[in-house]
Amino acid sequence: MTSARTTVGTILDRVRAWSRWFLGVVARKQTYANIAYLLLSFPLGIGYFTVLVTGAAIPIGLGFAVVDMAMTEPIALLIAGIPLSLVLVCIGGPLVAGVLFASIELTALERLLATRLLGADVRTSEPASTIRERARRLVFDRGTWKGVGYLFSKFVLGLCSFIAVIMGFAFTYALVAAPLHYRNQLVGIHIGDPIEIVPELTYQHEDWAVDLTSPIPLSITDGELVSVYVDALPSALVVSAVGVLVGLVVLHLLNAVAWLLARYTELVLDGTQPSVFSEPPTE
Repeated sequence: MTSARTTVGTILDRVRAWSRWFLGVVARKQTYANIAYLLLSFPLGIGYFTVLVTGAAIPIGLGFAVVDMAMTEPIALLIAGIPLSLVLVCIGGPLVAGVLFASIELTALERLLATRLLGADVRTSEPASTIRERARRLVFDRGTWKGVGYLFSKFVLGLCSFIAVIMGFAFTYALVAAPLHYRNQLVGIHIGDPIEIVPELTYQHEDWAVDLTSPIPLSITDGELVSVYVDALPSALVVSAVGVLVGLVVLHLLNAVAWLLARYTELVLDGTQPSVFSEPPTE
């Protein structure tokens, strides 16, 4: 009898602990820090992508121009080769160096955000002691290129994070607010027009181009994704109660996404260089 009571008490303690954990997601500060990080990832990802692509476009374009001229008009290259090489070195070189320097500083910003908002623990490499060492590591340090890859990935991760937050909140609101509009068939989450996405990447230079197009288009038909139509207030209150439960689940899912992003940041940015502004070279 005592053993049975002990077992029942243990089960009840676990149920209470699980309930506190599940319901307490609303009161935890970390939940809202995670949501802030997920929302910030979208504009930051767009900014990172713009800086990297814009800075790299000119030197890459100049490089393709030299290769194209060598393949199609080698004689003209003998005449214009030196000026083009000077332009490539004098303009393209500093632009690449500037992009790599910016990537190191933006990587440092990402480490700061992940540490402050997600509680991640991202280790950095030893800071450069001289300007010469800093310049060498700018190009040849593996951490620089890890940071560049991470910043590019933030464009996709930020977009997915933003969609997850917005869709989760919209879905929850449509359910929780059912008593306010339970007889309105127009209330819900709709797609007004069909959406078709055909992933395509094109690089074109004069008479030739390289096209990378997905053979499978991604399409979403028009219609209603979520409907909350009911014809009685008691039913609407039940839908609203379900919406509260769904909202708690959404918060836990967003916390899980933030946890995965924290682990991803720790893995990819481990050993990257510290910011030059926080730890400048001494010489």
